[in-house]
Amino acid sequence: MGSKDNTLDFLSYIKNNLSEHTLSMLYDANKVKYDRCQLYSDFVCSLLHIVFDTYMGDEFTNKEERVNHFNWCWNKNIDNFKDENIHFKSLDELKDYFKEFLIEVYYNIEDKETKPYIKENLISLWEYLFDFKKPKTQADVDSFIEIYNIFEKSLKK
Repeated sequence: MGSKDNTLDFLSYIKNNLSEHTLSMLYDANKVKYDRCQLYSDFVCSLLHIVFDTYMGDEFTNKEERVNHFNWCWNKNIDNFKDENIHFKSLDELKDYFKEFLIEVYYNIEDKETKPYIKENLISLWEYLFDFKKPKTQADVDSFIEIYNIFEKSLKK
């Protein structure tokens, strides 16, 4: 019986949307701010567009060159935000998070050039995650709060 209960709890965790009231309470408890959600979403989407638009393809790159490509894209994104007078500090944790994420879900995917939905889905995922008003599951909120807090530590205030 315990295993079945655990399975049902897990399915609820990843499938059932939280009420607006619960979302609001979680955002308040974690000091989530609407304007920061917009900023962080812009940051991630900008990074993704730079990665997607400048990647030369798997046939031209090896594992090391993909990491170098990510580093170049990261620095370009940071510079673009500096040009807008938005400065980040303590970037190691944030950079490592996105480097590991992109290696896992983009760079390591074979034949990604023939699958445009990968890029579209990745952008949609991040837009959804940072959309303050969209319904979310507890799993969504937990992921969101984790990355939101990493961003908060990285933003120079």
